[in-house]
Amino acid sequence: MPGDGAEGERSERLLALAADAESHLWGSTDAIWMNRLEKEHDGLRAAFSWFLDHGRGADALELAADLWLFQESRGHAEEARTWLAKALAAPGAEPRSITRARALYGAGILAFRNLDDDMAREAFEECRGIAQEQDYIRLDVRATTGFARLALRRGDTREVRRWSEEALAIARERGEKEDAASPLHMLAAAARVEGDLSRAKAFYRENLALHRELGRMDTVSVELGNLGALAVLEGNLSEAEPLIRESLEIAYKRGDRYVAPYELIWLGRVALGRGNPTRAATLFAAAKAQFDATGLAMDPDEGPE
Repeated sequence: MPGDGAEGERSERLLALAADAESHLWGSTDAIWMNRLEKEHDGLRAAFSWFLDHGRGADALELAADLWLFQESRGHAEEARTWLAKALAAPGAEPRSITRARALYGAGILAFRNLDDDMAREAFEECRGIAQEQDYIRLDVRATTGFARLALRRGDTREVRRWSEEALAIARERGEKEDAASPLHMLAAAARVEGDLSRAKAFYRENLALHRELGRMDTVSVELGNLGALAVLEGNLSEAEPLIRESLEIAYKRGDRYVAPYELIWLGRVALGRGNPTRAATLFAAAKAQFDATGLAMDPDEGPE
C-alpha cells in the first residue's frame, strides 16, 4: 500500500523498474536492462524482503516472477529459486493468477537446470493448469514444452516429440510467432539426441530465421550456437567456428551468462579438432568456471557426444 515511508516508496519504485525490465530481458540486443537491474540488485533484494515482511506477498511474487530470468542470466540462479519458493508460499500471494503462473514457470525451469526434475514437473503442471484457466497461450506453450525438457533428460525422445508437437500446435493456432521458439528448439534437440543431425539442423534453422525476423536475440544466440555445435559434430570446423563466435558475441553483448559457457565448450571442441589441446583446455576450464559460478547443470542435449 502507498505511503509506508521511504523504504516502502523505494520498494515500490524498484517493483515498477522490474516490471518495466522484464519484457526486455527475453530478447534484447544489449545488456542495458540487465545492467540497470544489476546496479539496483541490492535494492531489489531489500525490496523483496520488505514486501515479505509487510505482508505484501502479491508484490513479492510479482518481483520474483519479473526477476528470475535476470538472476539466472547473471549467475544468481540459486537466489532466484529461493525467491520464487518464498514468494509462491507467501501469505497474500495471488492464487491461480497469471503472475503465479509466470513464477511457477521460472521455478520449473530453474529446478530443471538444477536436476530437480520432480520439483520441475510439479511447477510446470501447476503453471500449465493456470495458463489454461486464464487462456494465457504463451505460458501454456512454455509449460507444455517443459514436459518435453523432462522427457529429454529421461532419454525418451518419443515423448519429447509428443509434448513439443502439442506445444507447437498451440503456438501456431492460437499464439504469437515467438511462442514457437521453445517447441521448435525441443524438436531439434530430440532429433539431435537421436543422431538425426540434418533434421535437427532444419529445426534450428527455422527457429533462427523466425527469431532474426522478430529481433529476439536470446533465441538467435542459442540457435547459432546449436548450429555451430552440429557443424562440429559433422566435422565442419570452418563452418562451426563463425557460428559459435557470433553466438558468444551476442551472449556477451546481452550480458547472458547462461549461454556463454556452452559456446566456450564448443569453441574448445573446435580447438581440439584443429590439434590445439592447450587452447581447448583453456576454453573448457573457462566454461567449467562459468557453470560453477551459476550453479546450473548442462542441458541434456548438450552432454558429451
